[in-house]
Order: sequence, then structure tokens, then C-alpha cells
Amino acid sequence: MNEVGEVINFEQITKGCREMNVQELMQLLRMDINIFWSWGSQDFTVDNRNRTRMFRMTVNGHHHKGHVYIFVNGLDLFDVYLTKKDGTIVHKSGDMGLYFDQLVEWIDEKVERIPEYR
Repeated sequence: MNEVGEVINFEQITKGCREMNVQELMQLLRMDINIFWSWGSQDFTVDNRNRTRMFRMTVNGHHHKGHVYIFVNGLDLFDVYLTKKDGTIVHKSGDMGLYFDQLVEWIDEKVERIPEYR
């Protein structure tokens, strides 16, 4: 479940996730503000019905237009899902997740970066 080509089920994902600090996540995403805004980031949404376990933003990048979902898994690593606007998963981070220093680069590779930027 929650594989590429399927519709994301964030309620199922959040069952195995840890609570996240959205302010810290936003600081991490904005470490290089030019990269963050190049994604066309907007419509920031959190799921905080009882504890914050999901963050979603809408992006409008060169490679991906849709949503980016971010979760913190049980290993304290980030699970990231890129979906179309209808929720169909297009990309997902590996089975282990991403370390904090990999998060922005992974998202940028999938959403915006082109060879000319290097």
C-alpha cells in the first residue's frame, strides 16, 4: 500500500509515524530559500487532529506539479511522497526514509532541478 501509481492513504501512513515539529521542518526546508521558492511552494497543510504527523504543500516545479507529503517515520527519518493533485503517488522516498540533510536535495531533484542549474 502507498506505492507509486496508487492513491496516497495518509491516514494509513500516519499510524506508523511520529509527531513532527512543523516549525523545525519549515526551517529545514527554507535553509536555502531560493530552492524552496523555486518549487512554487504554497498551500501548506498539516494534519493536527490529535498530533501533527503529516505536512503537505502544493508545488509547481519544472518536473512535478502537485503535492509533496512529508512524514517522520519510526526511525526519525523523513518519508516523502510526491502526488498528483488527485492523490496518485508519482515518487516516494526509499523504504528507509531520508535523513534531514537529504530532504531538500531529494525534493529539489524530483520537483525542480535541471542540469542548467549546476
